[in-house]
Amino acid sequence: MPYRRLPTTDVARLKALHACTHMAEISGIAQLAFPAAYIHPLRNIINKLEGAKHLQNQARRQQISFNKEYQPKLVKTRLYLSHFIQVFNLAIIREEIPESARSFYGLADYGHRLPDLRCDKDILEWGKKIIDGENQRLKTGGMPINSPNAARVKVWYDQFRDGYYNQVTANKSTARADEKMLDIRKEVDKLLATVWDCIEKHYGNLPEIDRHRSAEAYGVVYVLRKGEK
Repeated sequence: MPYRRLPTTDVARLKALHACTHMAEISGIAQLAFPAAYIHPLRNIINKLEGAKHLQNQARRQQISFNKEYQPKLVKTRLYLSHFIQVFNLAIIREEIPESARSFYGLADYGHRLPDLRCDKDILEWGKKIIDGENQRLKTGGMPINSPNAARVKVWYDQFRDGYYNQVTANKSTARADEKMLDIRKEVDKLLATVWDCIEKHYGNLPEIDRHRSAEAYGVVYVLRKGEK
């Protein structure tokens, strides 16, 4: 025996809602299969769902756009930081810079090893340490690191940092939009379930096949169970 199933996608939800409001427009109040008091809530929830879906899509498009711009900056900044630290370590090996200079950059415990630069937050942290550390070391009379120099590292780091915070903001906007959609979906499903109950009750005296066909005109969905024809 087919069973009633609420929509599982936003497109299906809108289709069901529009079916109900369409029937309200073409039917007289006396012939309407659900109370007229639900017409306004149905129209209102359509606007809410469509508006929230638009904002969700907009947030996701912006997130994707920011990410496309951000990824090359992330890769380039990681590369420049890695090269700077390697050149710095080589200068220590050649005894052009004293071992004690590592403390300027927070590298005292790393020896000739590179710090972890795999995560975005690691790059955000180490980029600032390296740039600030180089400036502090130069103020003590040290010779600048070249190929790359700190100024070049900073150019890419600043772009990366701006992109990083844009990403954080975009991710939060998308998360808020997704959460809003979850709330509205629950509201839609609750309203549809109530209206569909009224519709099925209205056609309750009809034979099953006629009852289902009449309810389907209002957007009610019936699904065959496994093995049913």
